[in-house]
Amino acid sequence: MQVPLSDIDRRAAYRWLIGGVVPRPIAWITTCSAEGVVNLAPFSFFNGVTASPMVLSVAIAHREPIKDTLRNLRATREAVVHIAPPARLADVHQSGGDYAASVSELGELGLATLASTIVRPPRLAEAQVAFECRLLQEVPVGEPATALCLLEVVHLYAADGILAADGFPDPHKLSAPARLGNRSYLDGNGWTVVDQALQVVPEGKRIG
Repeated sequence: MQVPLSDIDRRAAYRWLIGGVVPRPIAWITTCSAEGVVNLAPFSFFNGVTASPMVLSVAIAHREPIKDTLRNLRATREAVVHIAPPARLADVHQSGGDYAASVSELGELGLATLASTIVRPPRLAEAQVAFECRLLQEVPVGEPATALCLLEVVHLYAADGILAADGFPDPHKLSAPARLGNRSYLDGNGWTVVDQALQVVPEGKRIG
C-alpha cells in the first residue's frame, strides 16, 4: 500500500503517526495554573533531546481552547514530567480526558503527590522517574501550529527500586506504559528485555 500525502487529510496523517510510530513513551505531566490549580495530562509525542543541558521535548497539538498543560507552561514555565508505573495505566489514560481548567485531575483520580525540590508543580508520589523542568523554548510547528515545547531538566528523582548497582535506571526493573495507535497501550508488564553486547567493528572499518 502506497500512501501519497497529497491524498490524506490532517486527521488521517495523525492516525498514521500514532499508529505507525510505536511504541511511544508517555510523559505524564503536572503543571500549575496561575491560580494554583494542578493539572495532570499524558503526552506521547515525547522524548529526550540532549544531555547538556538535559532537555526533554513534548509536542502539544493545537486545540481550541488550548490544552491546560500548554496554557500553564506559558504562564508559569514549570512542569514535572513523570514516567508512570504500569499499575497506573488506567489513570494515565483517564487523565487525558477533557476536564475543565478549574478541575484538578489529581483530585479526580485520587493520586497522591509530594512537593517538588525546585519547581512549583508537585511530583506524583508513585512515579518511578520524575524530571522537574522549566520551559526552555516553545517552537510552533505546522498549521495549525503544534507547540513543540523544549523543557530543561533542573532536578530529577528516581525510585530506588528501579536503579541498577551503578545508580542508573535498570532496563530490567524500569517498566512503563507506552502508547500505541487508537486508544491502545503497552502496559509495561509484558516487555521482553533483550540485552546486546557492545558492537565490534573490525580494524580498518572503524571511525578514525
